[in-house]
Amino acid sequence: MQDIHIEILGESIMQNQDIAVVYSSRTGNTQKVAEHLAQALGASCHSVKDTAGISDTADLCIGTWIDRGTADAAARKYIETVRGRRVFIYGTLGADPNSEHCAKCIANIKALFDPSNEILGAILVQGAIDPMIIEMFKSMPLDNVHAYTEENAERYAAAASHPDAADFEKVIGAAKEALA
Repeated sequence: MQDIHIEILGESIMQNQDIAVVYSSRTGNTQKVAEHLAQALGASCHSVKDTAGISDTADLCIGTWIDRGTADAAARKYIETVRGRRVFIYGTLGADPNSEHCAKCIANIKALFDPSNEILGAILVQGAIDPMIIEMFKSMPLDNVHAYTEENAERYAAAASHPDAADFEKVIGAAKEALA
């Protein structure tokens, strides 16, 4: 019984913490993750294009979709303005979240932040790949890592069902641990 009380108490502490969830999304993948995360944390949810109303002292959960191995342009523009904050990074990518590419993307995103920020943690989960990008892959030479091959087509198809409930839970769990 005591363990349940402690868990509930931990939840209420998280609900009273000043947290804002901020996201940039092209196809809706990262926005879906942001909305689930904000609801789970009892936090406000904002597009990077509308961050008015975020407290100057709020911890930030900043989400992005991956573009060329790093945060997309809109997220990068917002990240450039962030100073002196506690930040949890999350996002979506078409690649395997357990891949070396994913680890490099996280490192690239962390490097965008001013040193005055404290990076609490980071996680990327798989997201469906924009069909327009898949079409672009079809015109790439076969020696390009993103070229439309049978193997890549299978990966693109597998990504199409993401983010899913398990992805949302991974991000929520990582954020709660980082923000505790």
